[in-house]
Amino acid sequence: MMGDSDGDTQPLVGQPKVWTGTLVIAISVAIVGCSLQFGFQTGCMANTQDTLRKAFTDVTDLEMSLMISGVPIGGLFGGLSAGLIADKIGRKKCMLLNNIPILIGTVMMSVGFNEYFFLVGRIFIGFGCGIATGVAPMYLSEISPISIKGAVGVSHQFMITFGILLGFLLSMKQLLGSFSDYWHVYFAFPALPALYQLILLPLCPESPNWLYYNREREDLARAALTKLRNSRSLADEEVDAMIKERTTATSSVMVSYKQLFTDRTLRLTLIIGIALQGAQQLSGVNAILNYGPDILKKAGLSNSDLATGLLGGINVIMTFISVPLMDKLGRRSLMILGQAFMIVSFIGLAIAQKIHNQHPDASWTAPVSVVTIITFIIFFAIGPGSIPWLIIGEIFTAEARGKASSLCVGANWVCNLLVVLTYDQLNKALKSNTFFLYMGIVTFFFIFTVLFVPETKLKPVDQIVREIKEQAEKFPPTVF
Repeated sequence: MMGDSDGDTQPLVGQPKVWTGTLVIAISVAIVGCSLQFGFQTGCMANTQDTLRKAFTDVTDLEMSLMISGVPIGGLFGGLSAGLIADKIGRKKCMLLNNIPILIGTVMMSVGFNEYFFLVGRIFIGFGCGIATGVAPMYLSEISPISIKGAVGVSHQFMITFGILLGFLLSMKQLLGSFSDYWHVYFAFPALPALYQLILLPLCPESPNWLYYNREREDLARAALTKLRNSRSLADEEVDAMIKERTTATSSVMVSYKQLFTDRTLRLTLIIGIALQGAQQLSGVNAILNYGPDILKKAGLSNSDLATGLLGGINVIMTFISVPLMDKLGRRSLMILGQAFMIVSFIGLAIAQKIHNQHPDASWTAPVSVVTIITFIIFFAIGPGSIPWLIIGEIFTAEARGKASSLCVGANWVCNLLVVLTYDQLNKALKSNTFFLYMGIVTFFFIFTVLFVPETKLKPVDQIVREIKEQAEKFPPTVF
């Protein structure tokens, strides 16, 4: 079982906290142009479904589910191709070119001639979001010093949650009046973060890891690190660490897809990465975010739009709070803590909804449902919401990171699509028992995390790989 052994391990190149201007700008460009886009698309459909039903007459429940699912459909293909593209042309060019499908999708959704045109726009922008969720965590992990890698990694999830909140707030009639009057403008919002990235990203350095491992340009990697750290000595230390890692590695050749499945250590590492993505999406969080108003109405809450906005705000605050915790308490500990409280939250929500269905006059079920959903969001934000994106950048070597990240991100989008497509039908068939089903899924991943997920806090990748190798060797080859 993986625990917190070697938790006091010192990082490979020391712990200087170098929040340079170049690093901050590079982080902001990645999370605004990539993470914010994904978050906005996750939250933008929660309060807009009634307006779209009126705008596109005779929209069936299936068509609405497909419109909501357009982003994960496109995201699946974008996520699977992200690593290949990022390895081929670099993280920076990949993010720049990714604005093409995002802007095409933005125009189509904003114009919105009919529901099918809108759906195709959602698929285009979903493809862009899929690439964004693959390349942004990679870029953030590869430009950040090891001492603040956790905080920088969580900035991706923080901006996702901020995007979700924006999607909620900008569509609330309580704040901005009749949404039906400006929904075309609302769906044009993604053009703003795309423009921000297009203007500033050309000024940012390429990933030093990609330059060294993929292009074999030590000189360019050193120059990029010097710019990011604002210190030649710190850049030299990190380049020396890369050289040492490559010298001691069993192979410096880029890992193939076949090796990811045939090498025992790589296979277990990939399973851990995919399982963490499944733990995030199969928890049902996107069902709560996309169908939040409907869930709260069924629980007896009258003002569900405001409650949905409250959930989005709590999600942002708790993700922000998790930033310092990530490098203090560790990834594994927060993941386990978050999943434990999510299980308790689903039990409370399922019981409250079941009692409300049997006794509609029971006034206490609405506040209990709100409290349990808030508790779920709080502990999702500090655990499964943030950690999977961070860990996939930490457990794979540079030679495997691109291809492995594509598979992990692709799995994330498959699970996202599965939840969004099935929630409405599951809810009709199982009613409140739907949340018992999600509780069972979270429990499964809780057990998996306890048994197999290593602690990665302040550990160099070669040590993490060594620990996973030792774990894999405890099982027969037919298992891992």
